Amino acid sequence: MTKYLGVISFALIILVICFFTANITQVIDPGVTTFRVLMICGIIISFSFSFLSEKGLWRKLALGLSIFAGFVYFIAIELMRIVFHGNGF
Repeated sequence: MTKYLGVISFALIILVICFFTANITQVIDPGVTTFRVLMICGIIISFSFSFLSEKGLWRKLALGLSIFAGFVYFIAIELMRIVFHGNGF
């Protein structure tokens, strides 16, 4: 099973990135709570799957994309939400 966790993790993080892009371009419009829950759970599950997979190309790709997507999500969404929400926006 650990042989396929890297591929599953890569596919999951691609789906999370597509969901993020579809939300930003207003193709879909989920609620705020739904968006946050799906993004956070998707990133955490993808990161843990990639961390548990066996070493190889898929692990490196999935782990790198999971970390990158996590940083982008945290900076673009959560950090800006805290900054703007505190200033009355």
